[in-house]
Amino acid sequence: MKTLLKFTLLLLVFSSCQSTQKLFDKGEYGKAYYAAVNDLKKNPSDANAQRILPIAYQEAATKYEQDVTTAKNSNAKKGQMLDLVYNGYEALQKMYDAATDLKEGSTTFRPRNYHKELEGAALAAADARYNRGIALLQRNDRLSARKAYDNLKIADTYVPGYKDVIVKKKEAYEAAITNVVVNKLDQRFGYYAINGNFFESDILWNLNSIGERSYYQFYGMSYGQQNDLRVDQFMDINMYDIWFSNLATNTYSYNVSKKVPVKSDKMAGSQSSKTITATVYVTRRIINSRAIMDYRITDAHTQKLIASNRIPAQYTWESLTGRYTGDVNALSGRDMAIINGVANNRPSYDDLYRELTRQIMSQFNFAMRDIYR
Repeated sequence: MKTLLKFTLLLLVFSSCQSTQKLFDKGEYGKAYYAAVNDLKKNPSDANAQRILPIAYQEAATKYEQDVTTAKNSNAKKGQMLDLVYNGYEALQKMYDAATDLKEGSTTFRPRNYHKELEGAALAAADARYNRGIALLQRNDRLSARKAYDNLKIADTYVPGYKDVIVKKKEAYEAAITNVVVNKLDQRFGYYAINGNFFESDILWNLNSIGERSYYQFYGMSYGQQNDLRVDQFMDINMYDIWFSNLATNTYSYNVSKKVPVKSDKMAGSQSSKTITATVYVTRRIINSRAIMDYRITDAHTQKLIASNRIPAQYTWESLTGRYTGDVNALSGRDMAIINGVANNRPSYDDLYRELTRQIMSQFNFAMRDIYR
């Protein structure tokens, strides 16, 4: 058992060395460097890793330093250029950090610490993104505010809390957001007793799921009134022509058949077949339903129509129950499902209305994604 364990460990060490060597031979010096670091953490006396480590580092570091120089000399926009400079120094610093916890004696090589360069690159990138964000914010239009928010968010990533970036980021976000209030939700149930309280919550949840990536926020009317919200758009929704049929019942029957093998008594090993039959008697119960939803979106300031449409829905609830005569082996799975059906599962108006709203919401969400993309 001990011999097997030693052999397994030797195999793992050999496999690891082979992997590091392959990366080095392919010229993937960055990966080879990290692989050599990992090898030395596992085995501080790994001669192959000790040999590869400084060479792979030098090759990878030279490439990253060239990336920094190329970025500084490029014609890219200042913010993009400084992003590339930061990325280069970050890659160099990560190589330094990876080797900091190597055991003493595993290697005499020590990579260069780029902390000061990385800190300076972060500060320069944060400053450029911050200044760009402020300039965009001062244009006082929604599209520029969105770009301003993106730049300020990046600045805050480089140097958390840089200047007043948190305040300005909030200001940009509020200017970038389009606030849409569901101004009206009229569900005309007529003489039907239906609980439609869920519908507004469903609408707002779906709308905010669509709008959260596109700088749109949706509210119910009560929220807008209570919180002194700046309203940019109003949405009116009407549910009407809500109708449910009476329960309708009809019966019908159909015949089924199946060929089954039969052993012959006259000749050993021979087979023939025979046809078995059954008749299924079905009771079909159905309730039809329908509804229509209209939506209308207008600009809160100009009252200009932004979008409107009508979404119809139809749903038929069906229950099949039955019995059979004849040979049970002739029946299919579908036939047995009818025969085993339960007759006392009539849906409520609430259940039927939910099915209609599911259909409507599917079409509504598709339309809203097109409008609020």
